[in-house]
Amino acid sequence: MVEVEVLIRSVEAARLSEDAKDSSEVAFEVTASLNESDRSAGQLTMRFSIDIQTTPQVAKIDISGVAKVTGDEQEIERLLTGKEAGSTPPVFMSIYKKVYAMLYLIAGSLRIPYPSPGLLKVVKVATSREVAATAENERIRR
Repeated sequence: MVEVEVLIRSVEAARLSEDAKDSSEVAFEVTASLNESDRSAGQLTMRFSIDIQTTPQVAKIDISGVAKVTGDEQEIERLLTGKEAGSTPPVFMSIYKKVYAMLYLIAGSLRIPYPSPGLLKVVKVATSREVAATAENERIRR
């Protein structure tokens, strides 16, 4: 069994408009990255960052940290490879699920629109050691 442990190191959030409400209709633009920083037998350490901005500009949230993946080497490799070319690697979605609670609390505290749990959909694998993710102008309606 593979375990993914997430440590959030940095959170930055800003309400960019006084007119923003949690029910405001916005599109979320997400830039995300996942970079391998250390690997040993049965363990992989990765740095991640998730930057979310809205259109119109009502809010911005940036979260970064470290994820430690432990388990069997074959299972770790399966987490790093998406089912289809250009799909989101399962490891990134595991990280996003653990970070989502923080995103939700921040959005509620700032009274800005809540990002969707399934916001990240498009991820491109740059190399075997680096995964860069971008989901452009996903429409979230409440």
